[in-house]
Amino acid sequence: MIRYILVDDNQNVLNNVKNDIDKLPKAYDLHHVKSYSNSKTAFQEINEDDFDLLIVDFEMPVYNGIELAQKIAGNKKIIFLTSTSNNEKLVINTLDISGYLSKPFELEEFEDVLKHKVIGKINVSSNLANKDLITLHIGANRDVRFKPEQVYYISTSSFNNVDPVGKNCVNIYGRNDELLYKNVRKTIQNLSKELKNFEFEKISKNTIVNLEHIKERDNTNISLFDTKETFEITSKEKSGFIARLRANFKF
Repeated sequence: MIRYILVDDNQNVLNNVKNDIDKLPKAYDLHHVKSYSNSKTAFQEINEDDFDLLIVDFEMPVYNGIELAQKIAGNKKIIFLTSTSNNEKLVINTLDISGYLSKPFELEEFEDVLKHKVIGKINVSSNLANKDLITLHIGANRDVRFKPEQVYYISTSSFNNVDPVGKNCVNIYGRNDELLYKNVRKTIQNLSKELKNFEFEKISKNTIVNLEHIKERDNTNISLFDTKETFEITSKEKSGFIARLRANFKF
C-alpha cells in the first residue's frame, strides 16, 4: 500500500488530482490519507509515520512546496505539482524527488512516475521497520499481541482439525499450522485494514496471509513455507495481491 497526502492551495486542484488518482487500477494500491489546502495546517497536522508519498504544489503561501517537503517529508517520496516549467532545475537540485508534474497532469505521466520512481522504493517508517509487536484490541476485555513473523495466516475457516470458528471471529495460525489464537472477535475486512501497514494481505473474504512467508504462487494458488495448508486468491483480490507481492518482495 502507498499512502499519499495531497497539498495544494487550490481546492479545485486537490479535487481533480484526487479524482484522477482514483481512476488508476486498484493494483497500484494507493490510499488517500488526507488533502490540505493550507500549507501551514499541513505542517501542523501531518505525522511522518502516516504517509509514504507527498504530492505537493510547488508554489504556495506560507510554505512553498520545497519548504514543506523539507519540514515533513525528509525521508519520503515526493511529487511536485506546478503550473510553470522554469522551476524544474531548482526542484530537482534541491530534493531527491520522485517526480515533477505540470498542472493539469496526464494520468499516464503520473503512472510512469509511480512505476519507475515510487513503487518498490518506499521507505518504511521507523515504527513499522521495528515491527516489534502487533496489538489487537478485542473489545473491552481481551487484547492479543504477537510479532508479525509469528503469524502465517488468519482465517475464518478452520484448519488442522480445529473446531469451527465463531461468528464474526477469526483464528490466527503460525508455523506448521499451529493455532496461536482461537476465536478472535475480528472480521477479515477490519483486520486487513489494521494489518495493512505490515506484510499481511487479504486474499479472499475468508483469509489473510503473511507475505513474508509465501513460498510459491501458481496462478491463484498460494503455498507458505512451513505449512501444509494451501490457499486460493479470489479474482477480486488477485491484481492487488500480485502488485504488492512484486513491489515489496520482487516476487
